[in-house]
Amino acid sequence: MAQRKIAILAAKDALSNVGVHEETGNNDGKYIRIYQQSCVPPIGEHGPWCAGFVVYRYTQAALQLGDDVPDDYPLSGWCPSFSKWAKKNGLWIPAMSCVQDKNQVRVGDQALFYFKTLGRIGHTGIVVEVDPNGRGVWTVEGNTSPEPDDYTHVEREGDGVYRKWRTWGEFGQYGGFARIDF
Repeated sequence: MAQRKIAILAAKDALSNVGVHEETGNNDGKYIRIYQQSCVPPIGEHGPWCAGFVVYRYTQAALQLGDDVPDDYPLSGWCPSFSKWAKKNGLWIPAMSCVQDKNQVRVGDQALFYFKTLGRIGHTGIVVEVDPNGRGVWTVEGNTSPEPDDYTHVEREGDGVYRKWRTWGEFGQYGGFARIDF
């Protein structure tokens, strides 16, 4: 079993980004641009940046540790790339399977949200805490907003980086987690 140093550091450092906000609410600002530029190819100016935030945190953790993320890990701004990678490598955890066994998901794993309206994974974040009672996880996500009154709604076009409480059901029918073993 890998030591998961990059995953753990990425989760810790993601918490330090909580409070970063867009400058004008148009997917812009100094830090948002850094997240967008961390993807390969870079996310275009004013493009959605949740995946860029995740890629940035994992690659920066690797850099700090003098290591690299695996060559096949997608440095993509396209959320479905991560679930495809996880499934191909036997690292996919369906969120609904966590109802029976919360120990499948760990701090540092990548959270991936499925949207029925899109017919695909459409948002991502990093797990920073697993509920000891097995009800869900805390994540840090970019390009989201504070929780609305409807706690079943996942905001994928928000204004900043937030720490979010997520129940298993919020991941959608085909949502889940990419196990991050690096």
